[in-house]
Amino acid sequence: MNYQEAMQFINSYTKSGGKVRNLSRAEKLMKNLSDPHKNLKVVHIAGTNGKGSVLEYMSQSLINAGYKTGQFTSPFIRVYEDRIRINSENISQDDVAGLCTQVAAAAGDDEYSQFEITMAIALLYFAREKCDIVFLEAGIGGVFDSTNVVEEPLVSVITSVSVDHTALLGNTIEEIAMQKAGIIKNNRPAVVSWNNQDIMDIFSKECILKNSELIVPSSTEFSDIETNIDGGKFVYKGNEYKVKMHGRHQIVNAASAIKALEVLRNQGFEISDEHIKNALGEVQVLSRVEIIKGNPDIIIDGGHNPAGISALLSTLMSMEIKNAVFIFGMVDTKDIESSAKFVSAFAKAVICVDGFIQGAVEKTKLAEYFQCEKYVADTSEAFVLAKMAARKHDATIVICGSLYMTENFRKLIEGQK
Repeated sequence: MNYQEAMQFINSYTKSGGKVRNLSRAEKLMKNLSDPHKNLKVVHIAGTNGKGSVLEYMSQSLINAGYKTGQFTSPFIRVYEDRIRINSENISQDDVAGLCTQVAAAAGDDEYSQFEITMAIALLYFAREKCDIVFLEAGIGGVFDSTNVVEEPLVSVITSVSVDHTALLGNTIEEIAMQKAGIIKNNRPAVVSWNNQDIMDIFSKECILKNSELIVPSSTEFSDIETNIDGGKFVYKGNEYKVKMHGRHQIVNAASAIKALEVLRNQGFEISDEHIKNALGEVQVLSRVEIIKGNPDIIIDGGHNPAGISALLSTLMSMEIKNAVFIFGMVDTKDIESSAKFVSAFAKAVICVDGFIQGAVEKTKLAEYFQCEKYVADTSEAFVLAKMAARKHDATIVICGSLYMTENFRKLIEGQK
């Protein structure tokens, strides 16, 4: 199987696969591949928002400390290989092809999802390369997410939980929290983000049932918090930490990462404060309040649900950005009405787009949700309109609504440069 054949094989599966009622399908695939995950030391990360940021803060700290570090994330931003990395270097296309050949032989006729197939490739790769530690980001939920085949994680980390993927996880935040709590394992510590206070009893009960230590960063432990145009900073245990990524939510993410890294320290990993400080100060995840300086300035953010968009708007305010023109697209499984309501209250103008992925809301229909100056356009026209509107309102351009659309505009911006 060459790379093109491997991608055809992966894309022959749907994003969701057959209906999932338990982990038996993923467990069968792992067993057919000789259970590569059982030879790995894994940090398992779930949550609605913030998973990718916490993963990058933690994994970069381990890279800084000299450990061979596997990183599995989703979705990809630029190319498929983004999702599977060692020490932040993408898996090669040749390795994708070779490992996919093994996975294809093991998969048989079962209705796997693209995510399950990709996870299998990743775990084979990390095991073959003898990674010292692997950071594994859950896809959707926790209980029945295929990454939950990992039985004894070094630590489970649950980031900010909000209402999303309701068709699969439930309609209330409590139902969704119960799904996320599924990654908490017997006798293994769990770190839960401090902004989950309203549902913390769900995680607390799960930890009691599993005899797991619950570790919750306290906002009182992390003092002197500031966020501004340069990112953010805070003090923890007498040390000042600077965070390159923007927004108070990144301070929350950094706090969860630090607490989880302390768990790893207690398990024998040699991670210094400097390793962590350098990681927080250098990590910039693509499409997380990513600033591209120019005339006008452009901010790209993957916020794709009300909680994510609310965090983005709070960040813009902390950066003292008062005028913003939005290029906005969304997929039809999200809470469009609430998201558009938040953006309408802040935006000087919104340009609605579609066509960036199957399931994207048709741009004319999307525009109906906005109560502000609004336009509809395709990708190239949207950028032209946004520049015109930005000049009119002396505004920053903000591109958000779906991670799937951000790369289209990144390519356009880089091409114009």
